[in-house]
Amino acid sequence: MLQAVIVDDEELSINRLKRLLTDHEEIEISRTYLNSKDALQYIEANHVDIVFLDISMPELNGMELSKYLKHHHESIEVVFVTGYDDYAVQAFEINALDYLLKPVTAQRVEMTLNKIRKTVSTKVREKTLPAESLELFLKVEMFDGFKIYQSSHQKEWVKMRSPKTEELFAFLLHKRTVSREEIIDTLWKNFEPEKAWKNLNSTLYYIRQAINGCYKGASVIQATRNEIRIDERYLSCDIYEFDRLMKQQSNNRIFEIEQVESAMKLYTGTFLKGKTYEWASSWGLELEQDYIKMLEYAAKYYRQTDQSERSLYFYEEIIKIDAFREDIGGELIKVYLELGREKEALRFYQNLEDLYRTELGTEPLASIKNLINSIVY
Repeated sequence: MLQAVIVDDEELSINRLKRLLTDHEEIEISRTYLNSKDALQYIEANHVDIVFLDISMPELNGMELSKYLKHHHESIEVVFVTGYDDYAVQAFEINALDYLLKPVTAQRVEMTLNKIRKTVSTKVREKTLPAESLELFLKVEMFDGFKIYQSSHQKEWVKMRSPKTEELFAFLLHKRTVSREEIIDTLWKNFEPEKAWKNLNSTLYYIRQAINGCYKGASVIQATRNEIRIDERYLSCDIYEFDRLMKQQSNNRIFEIEQVESAMKLYTGTFLKGKTYEWASSWGLELEQDYIKMLEYAAKYYRQTDQSERSLYFYEEIIKIDAFREDIGGELIKVYLELGREKEALRFYQNLEDLYRTELGTEPLASIKNLINSIVY
């Protein structure tokens, strides 16, 4: 269903057009406004397909608003509604889809809707183009911090207006598709409902302002009245690629070392490192566990293929993340001994022993201690 907005400073005209449009199931009137400025604020923060726009209005007139929409929101179609036929040529000069002459009739609305249907079908065909034919406009890195670049080929940062703007964009990227209610419950849970909705709309507007300067003709953020979605066709994101590789490995049931190492290269640090977002902590732990799982697989793979030096690196990486993995600690000592590096094995065990006594008031497993005793005595 297409989302439409009507903007006219005459309430009777709004009511008439709204009544004629509601007879058609493919159109939903999202909002009506008596002035362009209020309408623009809504359009910036919500998904809109069509704007039915009166030309003669005070302050910001219809022509000015249409030019702004064509420059900043090329996907939105504009239909002018006017009492003066002289505006028709001017309307088409700025690429309006159509114009309706007041008083609007049902027959004339039907002609406009036929134009809308043709335009929408063309856009649908364009959206079905294969992903490889689309140009990426944003590159996002969410491991080891949160960095947004203008494209996958450049290293120009996209700056967000405020920490909350940055958090909302990070949350949308993490969820990919999320309801407006969930966003508010997560980011503005202690606010009055009306204020929370206003904050969501204005913050979404500031995100679009920041990223719209990076591209033309594409919309990374797709918003409807109920939910907001990230269009992944127009961006690359390290956690999306990491997740894809993990799912691929899970479906195969047998890890392939090349894909494992590709995923490990993506994990440059903890998820959103340096950010204190409450909603991010559990997801960060899941990603970390996936990373450890791959490290463990790689360590075992290289050890089984007689590449002990290589396996040592992966065991050491696991211990850096989780120093209390006694099973990994035991394997690490075994590899040190296999390589003839007794001093490093002993040093590692002494550090492990100190850690357990200090943090847990206990000692490492007897099996680990026995490994060390074999070289001490």
